[in-house]
Amino acid sequence: MERTTADRHPVPDDGGDPACWLHRVCPACGRVADEDPPTRCASCGEEWTAD
Repeated sequence: MERTTADRHPVPDDGGDPACWLHRVCPACGRVADEDPPTRCASCGEEWTAD
């Protein structure tokens, strides 16, 4: 029996943010920065560098 595209189940979109953005999380307040470190947090002013 030949299967058609109507027989297949749709693949769900997992969505969400990638885990690789963890380096953008401000160590002081937890806000996600708009750019990669080294940067200064737009919310609390904390300055941090990439580890």
